Amino acid sequence: MNLLKQRKFQIAVLFLVFGIMTVVSGGRSLFTEEGIATRGNIVPLVLWFNFIAGFFYLLAGVSTFKMKTCVKKLSVVLASLSSIVLLYLAVHIYQGGLYETKTVVAMSFRTFFWIAFAVYFHRSDFFSKTECRC
Repeated sequence: MNLLKQRKFQIAVLFLVFGIMTVVSGGRSLFTEEGIATRGNIVPLVLWFNFIAGFFYLLAGVSTFKMKTCVKKLSVVLASLSSIVLLYLAVHIYQGGLYETKTVVAMSFRTFFWIAFAVYFHRSDFFSKTECRC
């Protein structure tokens, strides 16, 4: 397996696993009795955003695997929206809103994760050897 194919596969799997974990975790918190009972001081906008974004993480994984160049734009959109939601969370906390520390950690991780991949895709030659488009 050449280096580009190996990198493509690793990144696609990472996005798919991240997407599955996000959808399952968010779905559990939103839709199961146990999740609802144990979710603590949630910030609804953040929870819903992350649940919905998880499906776009899956799309990013499939698009990366298929070498679709739209993943470059998708990573920028996910980084931008995650940054906006992280800012919303910061304002919510500043105004005295209830929250869980794990929400801040998870949202920060997601934001920096997508910023890192948006920068990587735009600075690397990851898609230069393919002509596929979304």
